[in-house]
Amino acid sequence: MEDLTLKEKLGVNEVRVSGYLHFLSGESIKENRCGRYFQCSLRRDFIDINGEPRHDYLLMRTYDPQIEETLCSLEDGAPIYIEGEARSSLGSGKMYILIKSVTPLS
Repeated sequence: MEDLTLKEKLGVNEVRVSGYLHFLSGESIKENRCGRYFQCSLRRDFIDINGEPRHDYLLMRTYDPQIEETLCSLEDGAPIYIEGEARSSLGSGKMYILIKSVTPLS
C-alpha cells in the first residue's frame, strides 16, 4: 500500500480472513432496508498473548443468493476463506464482514 495516497489508504476497507464456518443458532435469514440477507459467523482459533487457546467468532452477512447457497452447502465447521468488507450495522452498530466471495478450503 506504500504507493497509495493517504486518501486512497483511508478508503481501503478490504477484509481477507480464513477460519471455520459457524452457523448461528436461531434465525439466520433477516431483512433490512438493503434487502434480505443471510447471516453466519467465522470461527477463528488461535493462542492469545497469555498462551491460552482462544476462539473468536466474526459475524458475516451476504445479500448474494449464490454465496448463501455455497455457505449452506457446507457443514458447520468447514474451513473457508472469505473476502469482503468490514461494515457496521446502521441500526445496532454491530460490526460484521460483508462477504464478497467465499472459497471452501480442503
